[in-house]
Amino acid sequence: MSANKLSEDDMDTPVEIVVTSRNVDVSEHFRLHITQRLVRLERYDSSMIRYDVELDHENNPRQSKASQRVAILGHGKGGTVRAEAHGPDFHAALDAAVAKLEARLRRNHDRGREHHDRHQQTAIPPTQA
Repeated sequence: MSANKLSEDDMDTPVEIVVTSRNVDVSEHFRLHITQRLVRLERYDSSMIRYDVELDHENNPRQSKASQRVAILGHGKGGTVRAEAHGPDFHAALDAAVAKLEARLRRNHDRGREHHDRHQQTAIPPTQA
């Protein structure tokens, strides 16, 4: 099991991204790809502090179609968000997991914006006597 921290010093990202892998070696190029994909999610929730990305390879040959697993756990001020996906390779699994996480963050972002104007008072014109 290996872990690597890519923080603000390594990339110009405001979030901390921790990549952990099991039964697989992750190249620096793929770590950079993970960072680029997760930084784009900031537009939906800028309060995210840390993303934990776990890459896992299933050695069972019967599970060859879904042998690569990517789990992303996002920690922020608003709570924790999780997405997981399986695929034939890590790129496909990462794309699916980021899409799930993006959909979840977008749904939460839209939910907060939906009730934005509910509590504003409307001005009532004065009556003339």
